[in-house]
Amino acid sequence: MSLLASALGVCLAALVPEVAVATSTVPATSSTAAVPFTGTFRFAGGEAQRQGVVDAVERAVQALLPIFHELARKRLSAANVIPQAVTLSMEGDDLVVVYGDLEPQRAPLDGSVRTWHNREGTKVNLKHERRGNTLVQTSWGGGGRRVMVWSFDDEGKRLRLHSTMSSPHLPVAIDYRLTFAR
Repeated sequence: MSLLASALGVCLAALVPEVAVATSTVPATSSTAAVPFTGTFRFAGGEAQRQGVVDAVERAVQALLPIFHELARKRLSAANVIPQAVTLSMEGDDLVVVYGDLEPQRAPLDGSVRTWHNREGTKVNLKHERRGNTLVQTSWGGGGRRVMVWSFDDEGKRLRLHSTMSSPHLPVAIDYRLTFAR
């Protein structure tokens, strides 16, 4: 394998952060409080939000050296697939979040750190926090961080997601918003 191909592989292996979310200034709420926002929510953002994800990935790709564009676009697109459904449930003190066909992500709502294995089998740190009527899910590993801030409408019928994926290897964070509905 050439030195250039080897360097490309090493750089791009670090490009895809395991998972991450943006933090909020709303104080954390006790995990024992009632959790009114459990259920299954289906993607309702339409083509505009789908294109927003594509555009966010492309902004990050364009900030990289051109030699990395094709592989980075493929890996970052795969890490930012919009699930058709998201299910939130409580199991004891743990909030369980299931994105499409991924393994369930379990952690208490008090911000305690747990581990999870992503689609590639990589061990990732994960924490959930309830901040008023907002859920913050943060995940991180050796390649980066994803912060997913979930907010709910007053009736609990619509779920809004603000996702931010960042990495020391990405000059531009991948940042987008999605809408899900019951």
